[in-house]
Amino acid sequence: MLKMIGRLKTHYLRLHGQGKTITLLFATVLMAMGLQLTLHAGTNQFLFDMDAIKDPGSLAVKLEDTRAPVSQWIASQLSEDIQWLLVGYDGISDPSSKLQEALLSELNRLLQAESLYEAQVFADIELSEETQVLIAQNPKDGEALIRLNRWLLADAYPYELASLSGQQDSEDSKGIETCRENLRLIKLARDNYRAANADTDPQWLSELSPEYLDSKALLCPADATAGVPGVLTEGASDPTLPCSYLYEMRPSKKADQEILRMQEGDMTPIVRCEHYRLNLSAAGKIYRNGPERAIYNSNKTEFSALSDFLGDLRSQHGENFLKTQTVRKEIKTATETLVLKHVTKMLNRMEVSVLEQVKPQLEAQFGKGILDTQMGMDILQQVTGQVRDQVKEKLQSQLQSKLGEEFLKTAEGQDILQQLSVLMSP
Repeated sequence: MLKMIGRLKTHYLRLHGQGKTITLLFATVLMAMGLQLTLHAGTNQFLFDMDAIKDPGSLAVKLEDTRAPVSQWIASQLSEDIQWLLVGYDGISDPSSKLQEALLSELNRLLQAESLYEAQVFADIELSEETQVLIAQNPKDGEALIRLNRWLLADAYPYELASLSGQQDSEDSKGIETCRENLRLIKLARDNYRAANADTDPQWLSELSPEYLDSKALLCPADATAGVPGVLTEGASDPTLPCSYLYEMRPSKKADQEILRMQEGDMTPIVRCEHYRLNLSAAGKIYRNGPERAIYNSNKTEFSALSDFLGDLRSQHGENFLKTQTVRKEIKTATETLVLKHVTKMLNRMEVSVLEQVKPQLEAQFGKGILDTQMGMDILQQVTGQVRDQVKEKLQSQLQSKLGEEFLKTAEGQDILQQLSVLMSP
């Protein structure tokens, strides 16, 4: 616009006496400027402001943890500068003003760029009626496009971003912050405990108190029962101290969680607040639950599902249910579907994790580009093989624990073990 005005002024100097024409041109330009300002003012109400980013920390964690398709899709469209800021964020402290400002700027840029909607990306998201109406209109620009993108982001991140309606935006911000602080303290206490106990997790959160943690940090401000046992799921209540938080590394769940962590990585939650839907991950990051994928809401592993299946069989057929071939075939099919089907995915994630950990160490010792050499590839293959053997041992142990030695001695059980060996082969 400024260049256009400059050209008109130059043209005016050349034309001299044609004042009326120039006046008309300037009037046209000013009208266009006024129209643009009006449109801009009209769409401003649909853009994000700082208050609309309700939980910047959780949003930053989810955009950096791109396991969920929607987060991967959104993150891929962010600028390189903010992606570096996301990588540098520890996931537990208050985000810096620089990161928050960058988030605000990038979100508003995305609102105005093009439609964020992709059917496959948002397949797991429960879309509001308003969003569905706008999707059907398929807007390409203007106010409708901004509104559509704003609704899409609010549907995908309901605890992080305020919706345009504001209907579900009334939350206890003070209580949430107190709960966050409790989880921060639990994270620090767990770190100190593990440092003093050969990287071993406590069996219960109460073991952190009083040496590493004040017991008050185990109580969520939203817990009206003050941590009374029995409020959480069966077998999950801390046996020693009142505790509001669900600890996923408790004895009955530890083996399953170690398997889940192999699949999902260090973002697997180890402490949960069921009141404010806050998770503390194994990596020490805090984020809210949400509709993005079951990974944010559930810690149910394939082995947990298999246990439920076996429990149903026991209730139907009694303790001698393994004696019939029909039931053994059902167990074999369920094991293949619930567990073996996911082994390849687990191995792929494990190999990516090994590469992420080993690469910096190798480059620090041998220089960049070491992985492009035969020596680097041999070292990586050796480390991956060792980790693969450990994973296989854990999987076999879990199968033995869930299915029992009696079943594994049957033809069906031996076939499962054979399939596992094939899947685990390099």
